[in-house]
Amino acid sequence: MVLLMLWWPKGYVDHYNDIRLNSTIGYITPKDMLAGHQQEIQADRDRKLEAAREQRKNRRQRAA
Repeated sequence: MVLLMLWWPKGYVDHYNDIRLNSTIGYITPKDMLAGHQQEIQADRDRKLEAAREQRKNRRQRAA
């Protein structure tokens, strides 16, 4: 039981800092924010969104 009590907070903190996307900092992890990766992540997202927009545009033109 004591082992579980020691493990659980560490697991929660690791998940919160390393995996969970935080809405107040632009849907990136606190770990990435502290490491200075936010601009790289945002640029990658912007590229993917632009590619998706272009694909939708092309599909609509072919369908018309």
